[in-house]
Amino acid sequence: MIYLTYLASEEGTPIWFYVHPKIPDYILEKIAGKDHGLIVNFLSAVSMFGYDTLGGKLQIVEFEHVKMSYKYIDVNGKKLLAVALTDPMDNPKLVWKVFDEFIKKNQHHLEKIIPSEDLLLDKEVVDKTSMILNREFTKILENRVRLFKVLGKRDLRNLLVSLVLGIIFYAITIGITYWLYKSYSLQNNPTLFFYILTFLNFIIPGVFIGRVTGYWRGALINGIIIALISILVLTAVWWAQLTAAVEALYRIGPETIMLGVLIVAGIIGGAMGLIAAFVAWFFVETRTLVPSE
Repeated sequence: MIYLTYLASEEGTPIWFYVHPKIPDYILEKIAGKDHGLIVNFLSAVSMFGYDTLGGKLQIVEFEHVKMSYKYIDVNGKKLLAVALTDPMDNPKLVWKVFDEFIKKNQHHLEKIIPSEDLLLDKEVVDKTSMILNREFTKILENRVRLFKVLGKRDLRNLLVSLVLGIIFYAITIGITYWLYKSYSLQNNPTLFFYILTFLNFIIPGVFIGRVTGYWRGALINGIIIALISILVLTAVWWAQLTAAVEALYRIGPETIMLGVLIVAGIIGGAMGLIAAFVAWFFVETRTLVPSE
């Protein structure tokens, strides 16, 4: 979530700031009573210092609980400095997509409060326009969070809830696969059964895990865990039949079979985890913000 936003001229003159209605206490306590104009001047000076000394503009500063992002944006030919204080798990590119959407929709409002040499700003107009901008920015932010907040926090609780949902969904796909196997005598068509098995017990669960978990690190972990659990459970259920078949074909003992099962489980788990991670990153993490506290 974008909790705090400042918009200033390239020279550091404050233009507009936004404080999220549900800004966390650890941020609120730091800015309460502070002059936002002084904060903007300081942030602008830090950005210009980085450009003057290192030859590049400051982009991201990470703190313990928040991330601060800087970017210069263009509004009708005028370069403005935008600063956003966000959740550490928010994707910086998404933050600036939100800004671009906001600027595009509200450029005519922003032009009313951008200071210039030949225009004297009216305080009433500035106050009214700032309130309109706050309302419009809040609407955009609300449309960028997931419907269920517990699945958008990208924390341990998010990980555990999505893990449980993933296990339940995987159990359902296994049940459907078993029903298809028995109902349509798929033992007589091993090629078709292989395709069904791959689609229902590998690709579909990976996509589901990624969508539910919502961030690539968690999706990767959950994909691996769910695949390992499922394969080991299925191995335990069909252990007698598995060992009998493998021993008849290859003349190897149960210890070697178990080692092979673990290797296969690791490979499948890693592959499913990668599918889940990609889906989470591409369809969720780069499109939604972490919800407010």
